[in-house]
Amino acid sequence: MKKAGFGNINGQKIYYELFQKSEEAEYLVFLHEGLGSVAQWKNLPEEFSELTSMNVLVYDRSGYGKSSPVPQNYPYDYVRYEAQTILPKLLEQLKIETCHLFGHSDGATIALLFAAYHPQKCLSVISEAAHVIIENMSVEGIRKIRAIYQDKIRKPLQKHHGDKTDWVFYHWSDTWIDPAFKSWNMNIELKQIKCPVLAIQGEDDEYGSPEQLKIIRDLSSAETHLIPSCGHIPHFQKPSEIKKLVMDFFKKTYESNASL
Repeated sequence: MKKAGFGNINGQKIYYELFQKSEEAEYLVFLHEGLGSVAQWKNLPEEFSELTSMNVLVYDRSGYGKSSPVPQNYPYDYVRYEAQTILPKLLEQLKIETCHLFGHSDGATIALLFAAYHPQKCLSVISEAAHVIIENMSVEGIRKIRAIYQDKIRKPLQKHHGDKTDWVFYHWSDTWIDPAFKSWNMNIELKQIKCPVLAIQGEDDEYGSPEQLKIIRDLSSAETHLIPSCGHIPHFQKPSEIKKLVMDFFKKTYESNASL
């Protein structure tokens, strides 16, 4: 059963969709990328609800998709704000006490941060193409996309973000290329993660090197996979492989918990 609605958090309306399997089922929450939205996941949340028999929640972050525009004082370090404030309050409103997280790009970064800040709520993390440090290749990749934004990217994004499109794009890109943000990292938070983590990245990811995976593995004891012939969006570029990795990860996680 699919349910859609809005959470009200700090004066903002946060749009969500919930694929409900049963009251007893665990929850899997999808966290979208820096230019993403609920709609841009396409059928993936519903597919994973069927594959895992979990209740699946997917939502538009602050200022994205069908969610309301952000207030003027929306934090610069938005990934930490979303992990510390918006996601836990949305889960509280929906009466979700614990959950698994599946995040892509910015969403994966937020998922890892949430696991560090709220260990009692996070059962596991599937991280795709997370950024845990700022790399020169990430900055250059964003600069390239900024150069073609007006001609090639703005119109397709407007289908998902409407009047908020320019804010979505420039808030995201301005943050990551800001020289003042260059020393940003997640080293402290990664060391605090207690739950199982599956970290995935494409070998040809244009926004991050395999160093991102190495840091996640070394600091959080994550299971990591570098996917050959794959770019920044493994769940669409290598869908069968990603689904198998995720299902194997869940199986190992449950077997490990059962042996305790």
